[in-house]
Amino acid sequence: MFADSRFDYLSRVRYYVSVAVMPLHFVASLPGRAAESMLGTVRSRDELAADNAELQEQLLQQQYQLQKLEYLTAENARLNDLLKASSTIAEEVVRVQLIGVTPDPFSKRVLINKGSRESVYVGQPVVDAYGLMGQVVEVLPLSSWVLLITDPQHGTPVQINRNGLRANAFGTRDSFHQLTLNNIPNTADIEVGDQLFTSGLDQTFPPGLPVGIVRSIYHDPGKPFADVVVTPTARIDRSSNLLLVVSDRSGRGLAPAVETTATELAPAVEGLAPADAATATGATAEVPTVDVPTVDVPTGDAPPDAATAVSQPGGDTAAEASAERPGAEN
Repeated sequence: MFADSRFDYLSRVRYYVSVAVMPLHFVASLPGRAAESMLGTVRSRDELAADNAELQEQLLQQQYQLQKLEYLTAENARLNDLLKASSTIAEEVVRVQLIGVTPDPFSKRVLINKGSRESVYVGQPVVDAYGLMGQVVEVLPLSSWVLLITDPQHGTPVQINRNGLRANAFGTRDSFHQLTLNNIPNTADIEVGDQLFTSGLDQTFPPGLPVGIVRSIYHDPGKPFADVVVTPTARIDRSSNLLLVVSDRSGRGLAPAVETTATELAPAVEGLAPADAATATGATAEVPTVDVPTVDVPTGDAPPDAATAVSQPGGDTAAEASAERPGAEN
């Protein structure tokens, strides 16, 4: 062993012996390798099944999130449209959410999530991102009912944007959300595609809000008026994000009160003197100058008392002075 470690005499022998016994090691390891392979195959199948189940669950979750992403994308687009709509309205607006629809088939109302606690008032206009929706008709503490413009009991003063023709748009009794223009003469200048906006004549809706587009016009020879059907620009059956238009209510009724006050003051102003009337109306009065005629009385014929009487104001005194002259009876 010493000589083998020093001079490496048996290295070649060990090499050939290892080559000779290698098949024996291979055959001896076959059962273990076969068992390990079988266990590995079974374990890989179970792991693959578990991984497949986990991936399927992740796929479902990702698909759900993708659906939510599509919904959020569409919601974001709607909110952007709503923001653009709010920037085009001169009045102050408040965002509200639609939370309910009336179950009455003969009424077209929706419920919003703001009420008297948020200073909502009856008659307040409601719009969506595309046009006029309706107005508030009932206010509750935490919610409010909105009557849609397509309700048969609702009328909206409108104006054709192309030529300024004024009309009234009313809702219909059917289940469709559409409007009709009443009392439109057959000779009126109205065409399919005309855009209708609020005219502001009702003092409820501010002027310039989009209402609808003329969809069809039918002229009946036996009727003096045409049948005009209008499609609302607002997405009445789909919009859930709405805007409350907050107008300046402090000036409501101010003009009639001023007119009444002026009417009540007119008789009083007429009954005043010129200077007083001018003072009441806020103008500067000019008092006319009255020229008093000078009477020359002869000193030899009239006594001193008569001259004194003529210089005093008053017509009766002058007559008495003339009667006291000598020879007045002649």
